[in-house]
Formats: sequence, C-alpha cells, structure tokens
Amino acid sequence: MIETIKKVIAKVTDDPEMASNLNEDADIINDVGLDSLQMIDFMLQIEDELDIELDFDTIDISHFSSLKSFAGFLATQRNNQ
Repeated sequence: MIETIKKVIAKVTDDPEMASNLNEDADIINDVGLDSLQMIDFMLQIEDELDIELDFDTIDISHFSSLKSFAGFLATQRNNQ
C-alpha cells in the first residue's frame, strides 16, 4: 500500500522521482509539501487507486505524519467497508 501512496504522490506533484525519494517515515504534509488543491487531488486519487471510499470525518492531521501512518489509516478504512 505504501508503494501505491508513493505513486499517487509522484503523480500529484508531477515529480516521477518523488516516489523513489520517499521512505515510509516521510511526512506527507511537511516532507512532500502538498498544497490544499494537491491534497484534494491526492485523496481522490487514493480512493480511485485503492477502490475505497474514505470517511473524511475520521481523517486526522496525524494520519499524514508518515506514509506508514497513512497506510494504517487506509487499511482501517478498507476494513470498515
């Protein structure tokens, strides 16, 4: 799942090398630097790539503190569907 997250980040930032430069502890907000429009695009593409519907009421800023924590959040979302 982390590889999928990296792929989506690379697509949203239009930086193909971004995926190979990120590790599982990379902070999605601070290390990647997504602006608000990119964040919306990122979330929509995650839903498409993983074929899940995110419950935006349960998303917390802490979920974006690392790729690993975001992957954990996504796994929980997937299990709840």
